[in-house]
Amino acid sequence: MPSRDEQAIYREVEAFSRAWNAADADTLAAFFTEDAVRVGAFGDVQHGRGQIAAAFRHLLQERMAGATVQQEQGTVRMLSPEIAVWQGGIQIRLPGGTLLQGHAVQVMRRVGDRWLIVEAHPKLFPTAPEVPGPSFTPHERA
Repeated sequence: MPSRDEQAIYREVEAFSRAWNAADADTLAAFFTEDAVRVGAFGDVQHGRGQIAAAFRHLLQERMAGATVQQEQGTVRMLSPEIAVWQGGIQIRLPGGTLLQGHAVQVMRRVGDRWLIVEAHPKLFPTAPEVPGPSFTPHERA
């Protein structure tokens, strides 16, 4: 059974998805510490809540307007009583129905009664090119 801290982190992840799906950039930025760093799935880098809010505004109102996200519950690794790493799969559905698959890793810090993101690294998986020959799953590759 997940610890109280793990449960709190899972709740933050769920709330983050709801804010993402509402395209609420300011609420999304509030999930991050003031000094957070976010390295976006497209290689963009933001430092601090202001830049993170602006990046989410651009992403959700322009680049991916109308898209929705679904995040797995994922896993939590407690590094200390105040620091944890959450990671899990993500799916982004674009308005036309295209589904993007990815994975996110977040370093989180307890701030008061919340777990906020100190560093976030969401990544989207590239679409595999069609190549002749045997197919491999990611776990089988050398």
